[in-house]
Amino acid sequence: MTGTRTRVRPHALLPDRHSWTDIAFTLALAGVALTAFGTSFTGVGYLVVGMAGVVIAVVVTHLTRAAGWPVVSSVVICLALFFLLGGPLCLRSLGDTYALPGGATLARLADQAVFGWKDLLTTLPPVDGDGPLLVLPWLAGMLAGLMGLSLAHLPVRRAWLAAMLPVVGMTVVLSGAILLGVRHPQSLLVQGSVFTGLALAWLAVRARRASATVHGGATSYVRGVGAVAMLAAAAGIAYPASAIFTEDDTERAVARNWVEPPFDIGRYPSPLAGFRKYVDLKGRTDATNVYDKALLDVEGVPAGTRVRFATMDRYDGMVWGASDDALPGPADDSFQRVSSTIDNPVEGEAVDVTVTLGEGWRGVWLPTVGALQSMQFETSDARTKAEVFRYNLATSTAVVPTGMQPGDRYSFTAVRPDDELTDETVGSSELAPLPSGATFIQGPTEKWTEDAGPDPMDRVLAAAEHLRTQGRYSDGVGRTERIYVAGHSVWRLSDEFVNAPQMVGNDEQYAATMALVANGIGVPARVVLGAVVPEDGTVMGKHVSAWVELRAADGSWKTLPTEAFMSTTPPAEQMPETNTPMSGTVIPPPNPIPPPSDAGEQSDADLKERKATRKKADEDEESLIPGVPSWLGVVLGYVGVPVLLVALVLGGIVGLKALRRHRRRSAGSPSARFVGAWRELVDHARDLGQVVPLGPTVTRREQSVGIVSGQAGALARRADSFVFGPRTPEAGAARSYWEQVDAERRAMSQEVGRWQRVRAAISLRSLRRTSPGAVRGRRPDARPEAGAAATDAAAPATGRVVPTARRSRRVR
Repeated sequence: MTGTRTRVRPHALLPDRHSWTDIAFTLALAGVALTAFGTSFTGVGYLVVGMAGVVIAVVVTHLTRAAGWPVVSSVVICLALFFLLGGPLCLRSLGDTYALPGGATLARLADQAVFGWKDLLTTLPPVDGDGPLLVLPWLAGMLAGLMGLSLAHLPVRRAWLAAMLPVVGMTVVLSGAILLGVRHPQSLLVQGSVFTGLALAWLAVRARRASATVHGGATSYVRGVGAVAMLAAAAGIAYPASAIFTEDDTERAVARNWVEPPFDIGRYPSPLAGFRKYVDLKGRTDATNVYDKALLDVEGVPAGTRVRFATMDRYDGMVWGASDDALPGPADDSFQRVSSTIDNPVEGEAVDVTVTLGEGWRGVWLPTVGALQSMQFETSDARTKAEVFRYNLATSTAVVPTGMQPGDRYSFTAVRPDDELTDETVGSSELAPLPSGATFIQGPTEKWTEDAGPDPMDRVLAAAEHLRTQGRYSDGVGRTERIYVAGHSVWRLSDEFVNAPQMVGNDEQYAATMALVANGIGVPARVVLGAVVPEDGTVMGKHVSAWVELRAADGSWKTLPTEAFMSTTPPAEQMPETNTPMSGTVIPPPNPIPPPSDAGEQSDADLKERKATRKKADEDEESLIPGVPSWLGVVLGYVGVPVLLVALVLGGIVGLKALRRHRRRSAGSPSARFVGAWRELVDHARDLGQVVPLGPTVTRREQSVGIVSGQAGALARRADSFVFGPRTPEAGAARSYWEQVDAERRAMSQEVGRWQRVRAAISLRSLRRTSPGAVRGRRPDARPEAGAAATDAAAPATGRVVPTARRSRRVR
């Protein structure tokens, strides 16, 4: 018995050897590209979700190609799977309701797919690895799988272009992931050397495959192993050598350098302007005063720790306020959204703090300690507060735009840096120009520091000592001290404080002046409002104070405590303002300009009205189309308009061809209609991609050879017989000829695919001029029909067509 072995042909849907190679390289390169999100997300959940998208897109693309479906079918199927599986994969942290593809799930997925990049760029990395922003790696993975495998099997005539297209596509995916990343790369070795080695290897394999297909070459495994070894050696040399050219990764070009968070901290009043609500009213009553009320209970830090309410780093002539651009250049100095974990590398003592807000706390500012590392809200609307919470790394200031209420509780981990100002501290040499209108401080500063020497920090400390010893303290509460009004505008600090016969004020005036003095000397300074934690951990309104922070040469900020520049001595007794004698020639001083009021000093009705107005304005800004959800309105506005423009352009091309066909069909003479019908057939063939010879010496019969049509030759001969015949053709014959041409055009279109028919409809090939010149000597007022008839009559018996400039313009 003779044993036989039957070779079973694999199923048509299974990949062959070349397809397995392309799939493997697509998965590997997509995985490397997705690692660029490593510094943007916590954990590895982003990579799992992204690779799931890659695998799904690769499987769908291969199956649709094996089934002979067009490329657009794989795009449609992947789009459906994106919405069907996006909920359980990316939105599971939002609740079980998002696991099903309902209306809320689809809307959230569409919103994150369109605007997720903006949320990612305006959120301080790393973001939560299980949050809704996982839609971005999910979408990126699907795009990578679609682009890699689709371009790998795209039919291209040129071998080098076919080999390069998928590699270029995966490089675009990597570039997009890097662009959405951070200034400090996750891994240059993986993103640079490994990706480059894989890309070059895939390029070599595809080029070798194309060469073997064309020239009948053979595969050499020794050559392949040698090529891989050479690539590995090149990558190993290039990685350490690249450090010579990339010494500083702060110049890394990423989108975060140019995208500004859509948040305006300037809309909130300066907390320093409302300092009078923390002072002792000495028996007077004021509903907004919180001097003897508990503001917050702090647990986890020792007594004497400074709690920061807000940092104010910009003076506009009226108030010191917080800004979105605290430091020059590309820096993390804006108020950004953050996740539960904050990438904030600071050296110091780590602390775990829990804060419970008391009855006296109101506002959007969130008290914190040191440099935040993580934040956890423990309120009923914790998720809502976490989504709107913003933090400024440069100023260590936290904001909750929706506001905080008494009883709210939150916990955070932080690092308490060494911020003590010592004699060895060297001031920063960065320029800190005085704001407009604050130049009044330069003269007094020169006088106060004339004996301090040239060192900027010594001059700052000398000015602080002068303020402490020569100034007086008053909250403007006593009957004889009401002349010392609140505020820290230029008028209050210059005329009523620095240049007054006696400097009198409280923390507000002293801290504002001290910061201006330091900036005028050349040491960058800012004002901080906060409190020192007492022994029992309960911060009262009376514990609130304002101090100044100075920037050291190493970039850190050192604390200049309040007691270093503010006096505690009350001013001398003043005669009551009502008993001041006045003569007819004495003009009383103008009423002081009232300072900007704090939000807590306004009535409830005003606050409700402002809140309603702001909410309505925000809704109007978010929704581009009234009555339509904001995300849908933005999609229609930013996506619909370009699509409409493209549709108008393509529709214009189709309409122009229809107008040309109508003019040819309704020409003045029957001979011109025959000529126009034949030109319509030639133009249709050219739009379909057929090579039809053109020129002044080419006959219709010669053109019919290049037209892929069974009736082209017969139609060419019939046109010649009527155009060059002994009698003028009848209008009915021209109409019958047009019907035959239309039928042949439809038959030619049915022989090609749908996509090629669409391309032919919008092709510009038949609209371009092909005649090299025009016949000279024609009268400019000659009619087109006469020109066509004259040409036809003058044509030789061989059937050659001699076009003129006028006829070329009309026919084409």
